[in-house]
Amino acid sequence: MSFVSQLRSIAQESYNKRNELSMLVTALVISALAGFVIHYQMFGYYENAKIGFFILVCCAMWMGLFDSILCICDKRDVLERDKFSGLNPLVYMTATILFQAFHALLQAAVMCVVTGLLVEWPSDTTALVGTVAFEYFTTIFLVTFASQMLGLAVSALMRTSEKALTFAPFLLIYELIMSETLFGLPSFLEPLRDTTIVRWGLNSLGTVFSIDKLTWKAEDKIQEIMGSLAQQVGDWVSGLGLGLDPAPFEQAVMGYTIDPSVMGIDHNLAEYVATPANLQSMWTALMVLCLVCAAVAVLGFVRRIDMR
Repeated sequence: MSFVSQLRSIAQESYNKRNELSMLVTALVISALAGFVIHYQMFGYYENAKIGFFILVCCAMWMGLFDSILCICDKRDVLERDKFSGLNPLVYMTATILFQAFHALLQAAVMCVVTGLLVEWPSDTTALVGTVAFEYFTTIFLVTFASQMLGLAVSALMRTSEKALTFAPFLLIYELIMSETLFGLPSFLEPLRDTTIVRWGLNSLGTVFSIDKLTWKAEDKIQEIMGSLAQQVGDWVSGLGLGLDPAPFEQAVMGYTIDPSVMGIDHNLAEYVATPANLQSMWTALMVLCLVCAAVAVLGFVRRIDMR
C-alpha cells in the first residue's frame, strides 16, 4: 500500500461521526461558558483583559489536550496487532497529526465564532498581520494544536488510558504555574516560562489587542484617592476662615504625580508590544512547541509499539 493510500485509510478509520459531534459540542459549550464569563467589560481595564485572555487560552488548551490524549494509548492493542500487517508508524503518526490539525481548526473556529458573538470586543484595534479576526483565530488555533500535540506525546508515551488521564492534570498545573501568569517565579525557574503554551498564547492575544494601552484599575484608584484628598484639603482651607481660595490647593494636590511603578503598573511590557514582528515571534514559539511535542509523539509511538 502506498504512502498516500495508507494515509487516506488511517484518516478514514480515525473519523467517527459520534466522536466528531461530541468534539464540536464540547467546543461549543466551553466557548459559550468562557464567553458568558468574560463578555462584560473585558476591555474596561488591563487586568480584566488579561484574565479574559487567560481564560480563553486555558479553554483552548483544555479542548486540545483532552481531544488527543487518548488517541494512541486507547488503541494500543489494535496497533500492536496491526504492526504485523505492515502498518507504517510514520504514516500512522502523520495521519493522526493531520487529523488533529483538522480538529484544531474546527475547535478554533467554534471558539472564535462563539466568543466573537458574546464578547464586547474593542472596535479600535489595529491589525498587525492581515485582520484582527485572522490574528485571533490563528492564535487560538496554534494554542489548540500545540495542546493537541502535547496530548499526543503523552498518549504515545503512556501504556494505558488511565495513566494518560492521570498525568494530564499535572500538565495543566505545570502550565498554569510555570507560565507566570498567576504568580511570579524564582529567577532560577524563569527559563521554564518559555516551555509553556499558556505563556505564548496569552502574550499573543495581548499583542493582538494591545492590552498595554488599557488603563489599570490601580490608576483609577489613585485618581480616586487623590480626588478625595484634594476635596479634604479644600474643605480644610475653607474651614480656616482666612478667606483663602481652596481651588489652587486642590489643583496642587491633583497635580501631584505618583510613579505608577510603585503600584506595579507598567505600560511598556515587552511581551505585549503591538508590532507584527512581536506577534510573529509569539506564533513562532507556539509552532516550535507544536513541532517538539509532535516529534516526541512520533518517537514515543515508534518506541512503544516497536513497529517492524
